Amino acid sequence: MNVFRIVQKRTNKRKEKSSPYRDAVTVLLFVFLLPYVISSLLGHIGEETDVLGKKAEEDFWIDAQYEIGISTEWGNRKISMQDYLIRKLKMVMDIEEEDAVSYEPEALKAQAVLLRTELWGLMLDGEELIVLQDEPVLYYEREASEEYIERLYESAVRETDGIILAYEGQPVKAAFFPVSNGRTRSAAEVWANDSYPYLVSVECSQDILSKKYQSRVSLSKQEYCRLIGNLFQIDGTMQVLWDSPALTYDSADYVTKAQFQGNSCDGETFRKAFGLESASFRIEWQEESVIFHVKGVGHGFGMSQYGANEKAVSGETFDAILKDYFFETELEKIE
Repeated sequence: MNVFRIVQKRTNKRKEKSSPYRDAVTVLLFVFLLPYVISSLLGHIGEETDVLGKKAEEDFWIDAQYEIGISTEWGNRKISMQDYLIRKLKMVMDIEEEDAVSYEPEALKAQAVLLRTELWGLMLDGEELIVLQDEPVLYYEREASEEYIERLYESAVRETDGIILAYEGQPVKAAFFPVSNGRTRSAAEVWANDSYPYLVSVECSQDILSKKYQSRVSLSKQEYCRLIGNLFQIDGTMQVLWDSPALTYDSADYVTKAQFQGNSCDGETFRKAFGLESASFRIEWQEESVIFHVKGVGHGFGMSQYGANEKAVSGETFDAILKDYFFETELEKIE
């Protein structure tokens, strides 16, 4: 009855005598509903706490905690690693509307991880300043491109925030290139050491679908002789220089060595001297000209950007894509 008196005192302001039955019903309702009221209140508090926690977590970006120093002919400045990665990602996987080239989000994420891995490796080596020349987009304030394109790059960086690719706990050599000749290259075979055991030869049959898979460079006899003479530092007549170099190929069909009249250079040096898209080429000799038939674009080590995009189109996630190209590697979070 004491409970009844307390409840009645708080809830019944009428002076007339109330019914004991009605008082009993009121008390019973209060007793039964009280736990639900308390639970509901605590539930809302918990939900609000979760929301605040998630917001705090979303506002904390690992990449944003590090600064990248940029030194160019325009001056020196610092930007966050997050901003740098967004800018750099746009540069190395630019969406070319004219050529109808677009990249899937998972392919962009894979590339973002490689760019971050490259930076983190430099930081662990004690590098404090990243020297970047002739790349004004990395120095000046970022200009907004078409909104949906800008979101693709930002999302790729933020959704892989702090993630790097590692082999036995160390950042990998984050090699990548635009299009393969149908296979990537083995570092152990080309460089004759085991420094990069994760850079193995991987089949990239999907790359043959790229518009850039095949290219050709045609040179006149005079131009060829000039270039070959400059490359091997031979001052001779066209009769002396109009000759074919001896080419050595690796198992992925890229030139590893070019020899000419007692001199030699590696395949990458040779292909750059002649303006070739890659070191996977064959030479066709004609009476007054030479034609280089080239496959692929780039050095051929690590991840093919075109191949990665095709894998993303078929449903592969960025982590699976990276493991396809980098043998026995793992994703890790930087601190």
